[in-house]
Amino acid sequence: MTRIAPLVLASGILLSTVVLAARQWPPYHSSAVWVSRDVYLMGTRAQLSAYAATRDAGLARLESALAALEEAEGELSTWRESSDISSLNRQPIGEPWMATPRLCRMFADVWEWQRATGRAFDPAIGRLLAAWDVHGEGAVPAPDAHARALASSGVALIAFDRDRCTLTRRADVAIDAGAFGKGEALDRAAAVLGDESWMIDLGGQIAVGGRLPPEGGWTVAIADPRRRDRPALGMRMATGSLSTSAGSERDLLVNGVRIGHVFDPRTGRPAPFNGSVTVWHERGLAADVLSTALYVMGPDAGLGWAEARGIAACYLIPERGTLRVETTGAFRRLVQPAGATHASPRPSGPG
Repeated sequence: MTRIAPLVLASGILLSTVVLAARQWPPYHSSAVWVSRDVYLMGTRAQLSAYAATRDAGLARLESALAALEEAEGELSTWRESSDISSLNRQPIGEPWMATPRLCRMFADVWEWQRATGRAFDPAIGRLLAAWDVHGEGAVPAPDAHARALASSGVALIAFDRDRCTLTRRADVAIDAGAFGKGEALDRAAAVLGDESWMIDLGGQIAVGGRLPPEGGWTVAIADPRRRDRPALGMRMATGSLSTSAGSERDLLVNGVRIGHVFDPRTGRPAPFNGSVTVWHERGLAADVLSTALYVMGPDAGLGWAEARGIAACYLIPERGTLRVETTGAFRRLVQPAGATHASPRPSGPG
């Protein structure tokens, strides 16, 4: 039987449940109503929850957040021919494609993170994903097909003019939003939700905001990367976004080769790490990008890179039948022992 080792931080603090540092808000009145909605969008399940003075007011807020998420999906989905991203990927080589001001700002962030991570994050890998048939049954491309796909990947093949908000493909390159789309969508939803307490779980990436809920925080869990139906670490969030990258049930096995959904843009191959990495950041897009980049880097290189930049990251590393936890100092500074704040489960109630 597989045994989980005690989850111990580098500082020696035993982790069972931890509480992310909270902002100071006036406490909720005891009559606050909790509302929730479950939907399917961006290819995954999403749960939106909020507190409000009345049920109708809470549901109206969730409807506004849902509209923001759906709008982001409409712009960023590569599954929709009508999306902005699909339009960019079809744009004739050499002809500038005009981005909206909002997408221009997003692409500026994406380009900056690509540079900062040394290409551990690079969204222009659509041709690689197609060569490996990641969205299908999986395939191991022949060496020449892999070489062609790798040569048609990377944002260096797209000229981004920030002043004019244009992107010009220099080759048959394609953007995939898989490593930043959910984070961008969560940031848009956060912008319309305001200061009342709320939480969104978008396919495993969590974002919370507003004043503290009556329980003192939103209870979330980080899954065991070996068995994703089993929580390995409990946390209670009060602000920001928490994104985890890991191998999953979506990984494919073709002729003994594991084809994960997280690719290393530098090699054009699935990232070999078999654990998980969780990143906390105030912004959803940054958390999404960084969890992907640190997964690609792996714990040996990723911990030092994140530590040097003050990034709050936590690796769960399978090791000889146990699960080892490694965190950065920024992550440790964000959490405190669970005993410091009363913990209670996330409430259930009418949607």
